[in-house]
Amino acid sequence: MSPRPDLSWILNDLVTAPHARHAVLLSADGLQVAASEGVDRDLADKVSALASGVQALSRNGAEFVGSGDTAWQQTMVSYKGGFLFVIAAAQGSFLAASAGSEVDISAYGYRMTKAVERLGAELAVAPRQRA
Repeated sequence: MSPRPDLSWILNDLVTAPHARHAVLLSADGLQVAASEGVDRDLADKVSALASGVQALSRNGAEFVGSGDTAWQQTMVSYKGGFLFVIAAAQGSFLAASAGSEVDISAYGYRMTKAVERLGAELAVAPRQRA
């Protein structure tokens, strides 16, 4: 198995946006792949579990939104002090990011989408193999 490339640089770039806070790249099964500076292991584990659950619930709500082939793309959760964004990143991965309440939601969502596009297949995470 080849080592994964260090993707923290793109997450660090993402959190330079005005009012951005943190970013974590996750595998489809909710394991941290990379994190921006300032995200320690404990926080990354909490965010991984939270974002994995939010993404799974959101994905299962597709039938309510449209036809059976409606694919989940992004979920945003609003808190009093800011926002949590969970966005599809590539096959087998997704990106969780946070920002303060002053963030321009549209601009930050666009920036997250562009970050995912820039990395393309580099963000793809292969499913875990059972040992």
